[in-house]
Amino acid sequence: MKIQKGFTLIELMVALALGLIVVAAAALLFLTGIRSNQVQQGMADLQDNANFGLNYITQDVRLANLNTVEAVMNDTLLQGGIVLSQLNLPDEIRADVSTTLLSQSNGDAIGGGNEWTGTSNVEQNSDQLVIQYKPAQIGGFDCEGREITTVDRVVIQRYFLRVDANAGTGEGNPLSLACDAGNYDDNDITRYGDAGEIIMKRVDHFRVLLNVRNATGARRYIGIHEYMALAGDKPRILGVSLGVLARSGQSTGQETSTQQNNAFVVLDQDVAIGENGNPQGFIRQVVTQEVAIRNAFGERR
Repeated sequence: MKIQKGFTLIELMVALALGLIVVAAAALLFLTGIRSNQVQQGMADLQDNANFGLNYITQDVRLANLNTVEAVMNDTLLQGGIVLSQLNLPDEIRADVSTTLLSQSNGDAIGGGNEWTGTSNVEQNSDQLVIQYKPAQIGGFDCEGREITTVDRVVIQRYFLRVDANAGTGEGNPLSLACDAGNYDDNDITRYGDAGEIIMKRVDHFRVLLNVRNATGARRYIGIHEYMALAGDKPRILGVSLGVLARSGQSTGQETSTQQNNAFVVLDQDVAIGENGNPQGFIRQVVTQEVAIRNAFGERR
């Protein structure tokens, strides 16, 4: 009679334990790979969106002050490239443009005395930038995609944050950077003051600084509200600095790098995502851009 041989109970338990260790290691590698892929996709999505959106704005802002009659750009220059007050607009249409549709930053609304509450996912209010230019030739498009068909009307464009109704999975009320475009002549203004078109998705904060030069030639950066609060003649504006706190469009998991209490620096502001921000799990990054304004460096007249 042949003796039956096999594994002992101890050998089976050891083999089972080793098998479980191998399976656990494989599962850990698999989950780590998935998480790493999510982070990489989130970073790629954030960088593509932020770089494309901000470069798009930069190209438009460089048109500001095109065909202006003077180089000294400030809050009173008619058709000046940065629209800071109603004095930058013709007399006939000033009453049609609310002060809330002018360039704004933290503080009282320009000229209106009401608190400016630019929507934001941080404690500070987001800024609003309004530019204008007179086309040199027919062709091209404004920031809402409308074709420019005449050189006799000034194009005016407003950049601001608003809620994006197309929220993804795990998002609350995401904010996006939008542009509202219109045009005017000496008698009327059209298509200005609506919700505009989204040009950069998933932006938690938008900050604008003016690059100014005083009578002595000294240059500095200053917020729009601080600029408008200066007494006497305002210094000339040479350019603008744009800063956005952008985030990925999809969640990358509960990583330390994506916690909402992380602090960021957007130009001159220290910010952190507030309670009204979106849930944790999104990668965030600050993107900035310096833009020199066209025709702003000429001599005083």
